[in-house]
Amino acid sequence: MALKIGFLLPRSTDYPRMGFDMLDGLKCRLKAAGHGDVQFLTENIGYGEDQKLSYAKAEKFLMEDAVDMLIVYSSQMNAEALYPLANVAGQPIIFLDAGMQFPNEKVPELCYHISLQGLNACKQAGKMAGKGGRKVLMASSFYEGGYAGPFCSVKGLEESGGAVCANFVSVHKISEFNIDIYLGHLENAGAESVMAHFSIYLCDLFMKALKAAGGKAVGLPFYCGPFMGEEQMLEQAPYPGGEFHVVMPWARGVENAAQTSFLEMIKKEKNKEANIFHLLGWEAGIVAARVASEGAGSLKGWRYESPRGNVTFHPETNQTYAPLYKAMIVANGPGNCKIEVKGTIAINADEHIKVQIERPEGVVSGWKNNYLCI
Repeated sequence: MALKIGFLLPRSTDYPRMGFDMLDGLKCRLKAAGHGDVQFLTENIGYGEDQKLSYAKAEKFLMEDAVDMLIVYSSQMNAEALYPLANVAGQPIIFLDAGMQFPNEKVPELCYHISLQGLNACKQAGKMAGKGGRKVLMASSFYEGGYAGPFCSVKGLEESGGAVCANFVSVHKISEFNIDIYLGHLENAGAESVMAHFSIYLCDLFMKALKAAGGKAVGLPFYCGPFMGEEQMLEQAPYPGGEFHVVMPWARGVENAAQTSFLEMIKKEKNKEANIFHLLGWEAGIVAARVASEGAGSLKGWRYESPRGNVTFHPETNQTYAPLYKAMIVANGPGNCKIEVKGTIAINADEHIKVQIERPEGVVSGWKNNYLCI
């Protein structure tokens, strides 16, 4: 009997092929593993902000279509609304998660998160920004300000002896975007480094504004959140000069045997360069094959080889942790940006847990949409 997989796919304005690329990555990995008899059922869940819609479509997959497993691209907040379904249906749900929200609930049995560890990467970048007790100018977009990335960066820079000396949050409207307040902070706040959180089109706007402002805008070293280094978007952005460090979950420049197989398979099957969304689908394929052969319980504490290195499902959180990568944003030939991988940051189980429990006190607001879906 053919394996039947239900996949709830996202929409994204800036990454219109996001869902397609995830599905392509999943199909390519299962094909590489010899699973040619898989039936895929897909549904679109928009930007992920409508939890009732996601629940209804997930319920249909599990109840009416009798899928063997469900795969969902989802932030932590939206995933938690689907947790009860796994126990009721007795079928596993695999969440593909950028890792930019704190968990509010314990991940139950039969539910597992393949996480890109966004918050952990933000903390590691913060450690670098604050090293040596530096004063740090925190610059973030309106969008990033609704997630926990800047908070984790502050925890990191404080851990290395640094402190925030000023904050700049950009507007999200293209017609109103400017960095005048940021430039004022550079002149008056005594900053020694910049911690930057920009993604999607706002990264492009920030880089353009820095370039237009000239050398005064890029005189300090930048330490960037992980999705500021997303290669599809970044390669379209102008390089403004200066020194840009970024901590990332993965990049095409990472070197290992699993990466080589992944890049070659995506190129062969889809005639394109692999991206972070292909990677999420590829890892979902690795996990789906394991579930099909060994059962969902075999994922607890399980390790697998990924293009981003050795990935582990933590046995208490049912979330993955993996190495992170130090990289630089540099100029390519035409004057736009590219990523150069410079080193590896080992992440162990203790660090994985620590980031999850170092959370703000009290009520915390946040976006309902899934990260990178706007």
